[in-house]
Amino acid sequence: MAGQVKKIGDFTFKSVSGAAAEVLRRTLCMYVKDYVEVQPSGAVFPNYLEDWCLKYHEFPVQKDDVWVVTYPKAGTTWTQELVWCLMFDMDSEEAKLELMKRFPFFEFDSLVDSSLEVPGMRADDPMKPGNTWKILQTLKSPRTIKSHLPVALLPKQLWTAHPKIIYVCRDPRDVCVSYYFHCIKLEGYTGNFDEFVKIFIGDMITYSPIWPHILDFWRRRHQSNILFIRFEDMKEDLPAVVMKVAKFLGKAVTEEEVERLADHCSFGSMSKNLAANNETFVGDWKNHLTKEQQKAFKTWTMKYLEGSDFPFYRDYDDV
Repeated sequence: MAGQVKKIGDFTFKSVSGAAAEVLRRTLCMYVKDYVEVQPSGAVFPNYLEDWCLKYHEFPVQKDDVWVVTYPKAGTTWTQELVWCLMFDMDSEEAKLELMKRFPFFEFDSLVDSSLEVPGMRADDPMKPGNTWKILQTLKSPRTIKSHLPVALLPKQLWTAHPKIIYVCRDPRDVCVSYYFHCIKLEGYTGNFDEFVKIFIGDMITYSPIWPHILDFWRRRHQSNILFIRFEDMKEDLPAVVMKVAKFLGKAVTEEEVERLADHCSFGSMSKNLAANNETFVGDWKNHLTKEQQKAFKTWTMKYLEGSDFPFYRDYDDV
């Protein structure tokens, strides 16, 4: 498969190759037949995206949409729950629905084999292949939608309809650790942590490379319809982020409401919330990465940040 190229509309799909790609295939192909690099963007995806890319790119965007866009494991679920509760009634029956129903994962259907059958799965389960696309077609306005897609693969109307977009970034070292545990739990990863680090900084894991993903939105952060926030700020001062997001969404909140929302979206509460608890708040790279791995992260990061004014995650002086 390595090297095969397919053209679909304005997109080009090339089967990934190289050492990191071989590790990827060996350790993460339980549910995926092959991985491809997509141009434009250079991002890596399961080859199922070939069947969906044009649908996604042509998806009709509404001005009153609210999109949460992140690289995986960057605090997505946390942000989704906060946004949804600011926009709607957190005490309603709807708030008890699975987050993927009230805040659908835009490209989920392209990550799984459409023929996949899971014994006991409900017909309306949003994780059943094809169901997310159905949910998107019937979602009532104002719609709340989540995506991990890079800029080039998102719906083109995002840049003409100008809906509100909240982008969340997180230190890639913590993302890597969290993504590792996610892949073991949900994607059948069979390799070790060192192999995963090599896949991650080799820009071969699904949705990689992470730095262009972040920097493309960093360069758009001054647009009035885009709010760029950090996972670390949410962790350090969640009430302040609640107020920032509320202001961005045009929602007036009292101090008591801010306090209640911050408590509802705290680590402790989210871990007990059955409707929203599908995020792994694992990170802590300092207790997982070896000195050699930290040096590899530094070299990789500095390559991407050269010439950029992106101010975060430059604490490599002691590496």
